[in-house]
Amino acid sequence: MAGRSALRLVHVSNAAAPRLARGNSYLARPMGAVAIRLPERMSSQLMMVMPTVSPRLFVHEGARQALERKLAAAHPGPVNLSITDNRQSIISHEVEAGVLRARIHHMFLDAPPRVLDALVRYIAKADPKASVLVGEYIEANAGRLARRSRQVPLVTNGKRHDLLEILADVNERYFDGQANALITWGHGGRRGRREDPRRTIKLGSYNQVDRLIRVHPSLDRGWVPRYFVAYIVYHELLHHVMPASRGSGRRMLHPPEFLAREKEFRHYERAIAWEKGHISRLLRS
Repeated sequence: MAGRSALRLVHVSNAAAPRLARGNSYLARPMGAVAIRLPERMSSQLMMVMPTVSPRLFVHEGARQALERKLAAAHPGPVNLSITDNRQSIISHEVEAGVLRARIHHMFLDAPPRVLDALVRYIAKADPKASVLVGEYIEANAGRLARRSRQVPLVTNGKRHDLLEILADVNERYFDGQANALITWGHGGRRGRREDPRRTIKLGSYNQVDRLIRVHPSLDRGWVPRYFVAYIVYHELLHHVMPASRGSGRRMLHPPEFLAREKEFRHYERAIAWEKGHISRLLRS
């Protein structure tokens, strides 16, 4: 019947879209099934061809200029603002020869006024309270960050320690069960010859975009106490809930507020002492 519509489901491939700067970083939400109505007499004749490449980023210049003016009002010098869809560096900035150069993810162009004000205070004044609000906004808009197509398998049940169990315990005890991070054992691979002594070891890391904590597999040993693994998990969960801040023009992964809260871990002193006493063994493992 002319004028009737037929409901067709067209599956669209995931498109990469746009994480605060390498210290603080956070793209468009991957698209799923899209419902399109076509007149019935046309639906059998049309073949929908969808682009398979990532969409280009079109910036609303008026919104960019408005944000640039806000930054200029807070910074005693020229401002150069670039808008990106970078998932690795959501917010990055530096002052060079008096010029503030900022690169900010496009999610902030349509942010509420209070978030924009916090963003300006975070960049221009290194305001720690503003960084919390900015971090919460990024977390709430994580779906707008471009994701890699590959998926990271989560391995939580080790030979000695169960990371999922430890994460649940730490989350409930210190974060009221509200921290929604993921966790996995890392691969712990070495570069170079196996007989070369390791000089450093990263016992834990946190990826803000994927909300993923990785724990070094060297800690999955019978001689590594559970409270120490829990301390590493607690430390990385703090990165999940406390975004990095800036002080004296430098990005601070562990600002004073972070260090103060880290000491709330009930086995903090014990864990630090254990690490100092066993670091050589960890480097050899």
